[in-house]
Amino acid sequence: MNPFTEFFKGIFSTSQWPARWHCGYWSGFHGWLYIISDLMIWTAYFLIPILIINYFTQKKEKIRFKKVYLLFAAFILLCGTTHFLDAMMFWIPMYRFNGLVRLLTGIVSLMTVYYLVKALPQLSVQKTNVELENEIALRKVAEQKLEEANRGLKAFASIASHDLQEPLRKIAVFTSMLDERDNNNLDNTSKEYIKKIMLSSQRMQSLVKDILTLSSLNEGIALIPVDLNNPLKNAVENLELKIRETNATIKTGRLPVVKGNENYLAQLFYNLIGNGLKFSKTIPKIEITAETNHQYSYIHVKDNGIGIRQENYDKIFESLQRLHSKTEYEGNGLGLAICKKIADLHHATISVSSKENEGTIFTIRFENS
Repeated sequence: MNPFTEFFKGIFSTSQWPARWHCGYWSGFHGWLYIISDLMIWTAYFLIPILIINYFTQKKEKIRFKKVYLLFAAFILLCGTTHFLDAMMFWIPMYRFNGLVRLLTGIVSLMTVYYLVKALPQLSVQKTNVELENEIALRKVAEQKLEEANRGLKAFASIASHDLQEPLRKIAVFTSMLDERDNNNLDNTSKEYIKKIMLSSQRMQSLVKDILTLSSLNEGIALIPVDLNNPLKNAVENLELKIRETNATIKTGRLPVVKGNENYLAQLFYNLIGNGLKFSKTIPKIEITAETNHQYSYIHVKDNGIGIRQENYDKIFESLQRLHSKTEYEGNGLGLAICKKIADLHHATISVSSKENEGTIFTIRFENS
């Protein structure tokens, strides 16, 4: 008969060997010392995989190297089984079955070693708990310092903005009064100087206003359900004069409800629509539409303006970034930075798609609650 077939045919046979008690000389103390030790090892080896599997099922989605965990549990369990069988061999001499279990233990142990070696480069860069705790502590200190710096900057921006408003207003008022009173007595050069003073003071007032807006955006705002049609309506009403001056067309679709702050969202629409009114060489046409799915709501603000080059997509959301000279288009480079900050406060994203001289589409993506 084939030795392989013979082996498995009698896998649980005990007829060809005596029980271990009858092999050699075993005193009662020596035998029970052996048996109890094996059973203690088996008990520990049996419980360890249960603990590993319990941990694995609880943290399954967060665990890396899942195969290593499972193989290690199987390896420990099989090792424990060999000790259990060794203890039982004192009464039930299943040497064939014991040998098969040992073979499986060897295979699984080598597989465990293989996957450990394979994972070693990644394991070596894993940070220890102490390293992570130190990193968290340093991050908390850095965040605290950043928070203090931000509070200081906000306070400074607020004070500076308010303190600058009054002298700027006086410059604009008295320059205007001078122009009205002495306009007929001024030469062309003086008139040009007065015009430049007026334009500069207006730009400075706009810049101060936008700096104050940007610094006052509060990261601790409460986000509640907001029908986006309301802040959109508010923004359009505030831009009514500019819309009339440019003969612009504003087309709006039905917008969804998102979690947010109505005042901030009105500012967001105000800046995006104002952008479309400003950067246009023809009669502005602006369209606001929405689309939703189970996870996100997308708001699109489309204009027919001068467009933006692709290499400038990220740059336009940075503070004080201008792509055109002040003589070409008004503005101070803070409008889209404000939009980005408002989007961030709403855990939303804002992106741009554009072609030069064909218009721009700004897309805000909100997470559905």
